Amino acid sequence: MQKTLFEMMLGAALSLGAALPGTLLAQQAAEPAVAGMVGAQLTGKVMVVNPETRLMTLKDADGAYHVLHVPPEVTRIDQIKIGDEVTITEISTALIELVPAAEAGTIGSERSTDVDRQPGKKPSGSITDTLTVFGKVVGIDKAKGTVTIEGPNQTRTLDVDDPSLLEEVSVGDGVIAHFQNVIIGEVK
Repeated sequence: MQKTLFEMMLGAALSLGAALPGTLLAQQAAEPAVAGMVGAQLTGKVMVVNPETRLMTLKDADGAYHVLHVPPEVTRIDQIKIGDEVTITEISTALIELVPAAEAGTIGSERSTDVDRQPGKKPSGSITDTLTVFGKVVGIDKAKGTVTIEGPNQTRTLDVDDPSLLEEVSVGDGVIAHFQNVIIGEVK
């Protein structure tokens, strides 16, 4: 399967300073961008919960056991009891865009974490981690069909399966990768 230039940029952005769990389903948008999203959900009954180690074991409807590390942002872990039903949903998204050189910022990255705690007798809410990586196109070799992108952690040269896509890119253009991981938890 051939990859578009923007799918290649997604791979580059991931290696230039970002980590996103799961596999991305990339698709070329009308604008020079790649977007992807993956999600998973786990529902189970609490079999073991240890506030000191922050480990919790859930048994799902199929009888499989899942040992989870409860993040430190969950401040009411002591209120989770054996027998409680827990639903955890994780959604990861990525948007990689190419911007003209005049709009490209400096190479670097920004990270933030937002916590939304819901009121109630049992812990519930969401944790949203956001990472934005800023890179720059530093080289294009149309004869070889490659583009070189510099990011905060490394510079990578990527092969482009369809060299005609390189007509859309100029040295100095910016590559901006927005990654977001949301974990939503509910205890019943």
